[in-house]
Amino acid sequence: MISHQQKIQHLYLRAAFGEKPDIIQKKSRLAIEKNVDELFVNAQRYLSLKTMEDPIKSNGRPVSNLKILFMILRSKEETLKMNVDWLNMMSESASPLREKMTFFWHNHFATSTPFAWLMQVQNNTLRKNSLSSFRKLLHAVAKDPAMIIYLNNHQNKKDAPNENFAREVMELFTLGEGNIYTEKDIKEAARAFTGWTVNKKGEYEFEKEDHDFGEKEFLGRKGNFNGEEILDIILQQKQTANHIASKIYKEFVNEEVDEEIVANLAEEFYTNDYDIKKLMEQIFVADWFYDEKNIGSKISSPVELIVRYKKLINFDVKRDDGLFYMQRLLGQTLFFPPSVAGWKGGKNWIDSSSLFLRMNMPARILNDGGFDVRPKPEFEDVSDDTMLKTKKKASVQSDWNGLVRIFEKVKKEDLTQSVLDAFIQSPQTDIDKSIIEKYMDHSSDEKRIISTCAAVFSLPEFQLI
Repeated sequence: MISHQQKIQHLYLRAAFGEKPDIIQKKSRLAIEKNVDELFVNAQRYLSLKTMEDPIKSNGRPVSNLKILFMILRSKEETLKMNVDWLNMMSESASPLREKMTFFWHNHFATSTPFAWLMQVQNNTLRKNSLSSFRKLLHAVAKDPAMIIYLNNHQNKKDAPNENFAREVMELFTLGEGNIYTEKDIKEAARAFTGWTVNKKGEYEFEKEDHDFGEKEFLGRKGNFNGEEILDIILQQKQTANHIASKIYKEFVNEEVDEEIVANLAEEFYTNDYDIKKLMEQIFVADWFYDEKNIGSKISSPVELIVRYKKLINFDVKRDDGLFYMQRLLGQTLFFPPSVAGWKGGKNWIDSSSLFLRMNMPARILNDGGFDVRPKPEFEDVSDDTMLKTKKKASVQSDWNGLVRIFEKVKKEDLTQSVLDAFIQSPQTDIDKSIIEKYMDHSSDEKRIISTCAAVFSLPEFQLI
């Protein structure tokens, strides 16, 4: 039997990044619908990521090639800081649903460029449109400078078409691999996107002389289509709604897709002209969202896990680049997807090294044991990155006092179960409470609570949300 508290925890782990037990207790006094309403109301107010100022805004003129080179060299450091700034936003934002949706779209429209400023622009574009219309979001991302550079559309000219963006916009971003479109459709779409480029102000620009104004035949239709019209034709296909609804279901509900539910979601999504907010509301208030098979069924991504620790115990690493390295060690680094297909997620998050680190994180955090950081290569097109070569010790910091205050009124004999109920979403049938209690530190009430929490955080089940 799934308790109301467990359902509320499920909502905040999937629609946000989890919450502290005392906040969950307060929210558990309200109906699910009230909590969903609050998440969406709070999502209306949000802050943009502002790690750096526009490097061109000061004079408004195109930059020189020398300044572009300087920006690239400086971008590693700026991207590292931006990465940590976004992690902090995820853990502290009063609009956690919008940050969670931004995180989802960051993986859907996976991009990585050597220009930190352009990645910040894209991140804020995703955030702004994360709960609006997928139609609006798709059109915005198609003209996003970082995306244009990443998929080489700045090289797409009428005399030498580049098919990268046209292919990925159908294969990954809209229709899904192998659905409806053909190789000819890719070639014709690429012609429509010719001339879409980025100027030296770092802005989208349409180069008329590079555009192919000839007739194209795309998805069974003929016309002198431009890029915007190609996107609209794609959005007219119900397969686009099905692909997006299915991907959202896998991320927010369950990797095992219920085809009937997804078909209903896709139909509503299409009918509502791709209204993302309505789609997510439909999911979060549905009874099936809270079915036992969906609760505790998802493996936390590395970023979700780090943010959860930040929210629960103010976890941090005592190096400017520490949290960046932690992501690398665990297998997911914001702004550096492994490919345009993004992170696969699910069981792909777990291998022998990452599982060992995940299981031992609580003990290392608690004892300030630190982490040896020399991550395996992950980024595309990175063969010799001196930032990642040196093995260094990164110590950690944390504050467990918040959890102590939450559980200090719980009776000693009820503490283990109370902590399990607060942090474990999957079935507890295979958890041996005596082993947890074996690792309790009884030297003080405070240490008993902290050691119990740390032991529960070390369970495999804690990785499931």
